[in-house]
Amino acid sequence: MGGGDKGFMKKNEKTDSEEIKEKIKEAEKKVDECEDKKEEIEKEVNDYKAKADEYYDQLLRLKAEFENYRKRVEKEKKELLEWGRYDLMQHMLPVYEMMNMAKDHLTSPNSSIDDIKTGLNMIFAEFDKLFKSEGLTQIDILNKKYDPMLCEIVATVDGSEEDDNKVVDIVQPGYLINGRLIKPAKVKIAKKKEEVIDDKNLDKSDVKKEDSNHND
Repeated sequence: MGGGDKGFMKKNEKTDSEEIKEKIKEAEKKVDECEDKKEEIEKEVNDYKAKADEYYDQLLRLKAEFENYRKRVEKEKKELLEWGRYDLMQHMLPVYEMMNMAKDHLTSPNSSIDDIKTGLNMIFAEFDKLFKSEGLTQIDILNKKYDPMLCEIVATVDGSEEDDNKVVDIVQPGYLINGRLIKPAKVKIAKKKEEVIDDKNLDKSDVKKEDSNHND
C-alpha cells in the first residue's frame, strides 16, 4: 500500500470521526432540549395540579357554605311557619272571644234581638279587620263584564244589548289575597236574547214573492 493510500485512509477516518462528533453533539443538544421540555411539562403539570387542588378546596368550601345555607333556610322556614300560626291565632282570638260573648247572650234570658244584632255586627267587624290586615279583598265584579279568571257562571238570565255578558247577580262572593285569586266568585250573567226567525212566515212570504214573479 502506497503512501497516498495511507493518507486517504487517515483523511477518511478523520472525516468519519468528525461526523460522529457532530452527531453526538446534535444528540446531546436534543437531549438538552428534551430536558428543557421535560422541565416545562413538569412545571405545567405542577401548575395544573396546584390549580386543581385550589378548585377542589373552593368546591369543598362552597359545599359547606351551601349546606349551612340550606340548614339556615330550613330553620327560618320553620320559624316563619310558627310565627304565622302565632300571628293567625293572635288575630283570631278577639273574634273567638266575641263569638263566645254572642253565645252567652243567646243563652241568657235577658238577651234581646238588638243585643244579638250588636254582637254579630261586632264579630263581622273583627273579621273585616282581620281580612283587611291580611290583604284579603272581595272581588268587585257586579255589573261588570264577565271575567273567566275571576268568576264561575252558575246561571244565565235574559238580558239586553246594554248588559250582555255582564254579571247581574253574585251567588257567592269571590276573594283575592294581595291581588291573587284564592276563591272565584259564583255569578249569574245576562245574555242578550237572539232574534228568533219565524220559518213559517218566512216560507209564506217567499211563496208570495214567487207567485208575483210568475204573474208578471
